[in-house]
Amino acid sequence: MDGDRLVHFTYESGDGKATALARDIASDPLWQSLKAVQAGSVHAVDDVIWNTAGGILAAERMLDDVAKIYGVD
Repeated sequence: MDGDRLVHFTYESGDGKATALARDIASDPLWQSLKAVQAGSVHAVDDVIWNTAGGILAAERMLDDVAKIYGVD
């Protein structure tokens, strides 16, 4: 799972626990050893769009994110 780019999302329920866990994971030595992390190619995306929502509008937003991540129009 050591790819050139890493896309991730965090589902935050409002109590701050998911954000704290994401921060803990990002500081873990194993995470820090990943090529994408070392290259600065980690991209946080919206959980609502990438995980919860469905349909054509969500798909279009995902494609917009992918285009931005890869630097294409």
